[in-house]
Amino acid sequence: MCGRCGVARHRGRNRPTHEPGPRSHGRRTINTAIRRAARGTLPVAVSAAVLAAGLAACGTVEQLTAAQKVSKAFGKLGDARSAGVTVSVEATPEQIVAFGKASGEEVERKSAEALSGLNVTVAMAADKPLKDLDTFKNAQSSGGTQDLTFDRSLRVSYVLADKKGTALLEYRQVDAKGYLRVDAKGLVKLVGEDPAEVDSVTRDLPADLDAVKQALTGSWVSVDLQELADASKKSDGAKPNAPTGRPTLDPNTARQLTDSLKDVFSRTVTFEDKGKKDGAEHLLMSAPARQLVDEVLKAVKPLSAKFPQQFEKLPAKAPAGIPDRKVGVDLYLKGGALSSATFDLAQLEEKAGPDAAFPVKLAFGETAPAVQAPAGALRITGTDIGNAVLAFAGAAAEKDGPGTAGTAGTAGKPLTDAQVKELVGLGMPEEQIRIFNQLGMDYEEIKDLAKNG
Repeated sequence: MCGRCGVARHRGRNRPTHEPGPRSHGRRTINTAIRRAARGTLPVAVSAAVLAAGLAACGTVEQLTAAQKVSKAFGKLGDARSAGVTVSVEATPEQIVAFGKASGEEVERKSAEALSGLNVTVAMAADKPLKDLDTFKNAQSSGGTQDLTFDRSLRVSYVLADKKGTALLEYRQVDAKGYLRVDAKGLVKLVGEDPAEVDSVTRDLPADLDAVKQALTGSWVSVDLQELADASKKSDGAKPNAPTGRPTLDPNTARQLTDSLKDVFSRTVTFEDKGKKDGAEHLLMSAPARQLVDEVLKAVKPLSAKFPQQFEKLPAKAPAGIPDRKVGVDLYLKGGALSSATFDLAQLEEKAGPDAAFPVKLAFGETAPAVQAPAGALRITGTDIGNAVLAFAGAAAEKDGPGTAGTAGTAGKPLTDAQVKELVGLGMPEEQIRIFNQLGMDYEEIKDLAKNG
């Protein structure tokens, strides 16, 4: 094993103990755990993007061979005409409770049981190889809604399900139309609330939002995505000084950025062939977390001059929460294709002891079930969606009392005209900005969503 490959999966035992924080409400604790799980998959996703771009190079023959295997495995996903990926929480309820206690945020047993096994499955299908779709090739072309045209050759579905396989939320995109079905009571129960609240909300909705009522009771609803995009484009274009789209990377800058990132990853990411496990090739990809983030930030920082709005708050160094040690991702290949990747969130938690574990898993497939438009879906318009969101916000504010809105707990501070103009400049429609603000989001939160969402 190369000296650079030692992954600090288990921290030393001689650490001061930390008293867990006060017991939090079920909704707060499970939302925190979900955010941690999402954050934990980021290293896997970033590594996937880098490797797929061919940034696989290491210092030894053994590592080079392993890196090439991984790079080719990701390449196979792009060559396919369909693909599926499932992100799942592999941690047991006991592990989740223990991890929460170790990190200072106690998670109730009921919330841990709901989070354990929770999974999101994404399926894609197209009439040609996925890597050849304009949707992926032009992903960084403009970034604004002004030029948004949906690729009708791509069909996508998203399913959020619990450990029993019960779908809590399902979304499909077929022929530029979106289809949604929600188990509202299941979602409410997941975050520790009373499912009976769904009945209360649907009962109080006005008659003209019948489609929204149907959606909350488990029926399929549909929305014309291109119609929404065109309406947004028209709305933005009607405003004085409307943005014409976000700046784009010129070929020379893009090449320099790619070369810089390739150099960073070739010096920091290491690969080790771990042999066979359950019929799959097991490869360990690891890197010193803080050093990797520091060097990536340094490589990307020059873009701040060209993209001031997007990179104005880019830190010069890795945030304090990034551990100063190696972390690892376990990759599994079958038939030369990537079959799964696992990552232990406990690697990112300084307070977690050597026995703490919070594994999440990404399972990949070159084939996926056919994505079809459901029959009998009720049509819902953009106006319906906006009115429903405002109705929900008003109902929540009335229930929680003055000064509250939605689940955020406090009303968002009213936005100034200058703030709205800046947010519109980031590509977010003004109507959507106003809705988020009424839901309790403040300027910084909406701005972060506009830049990263």
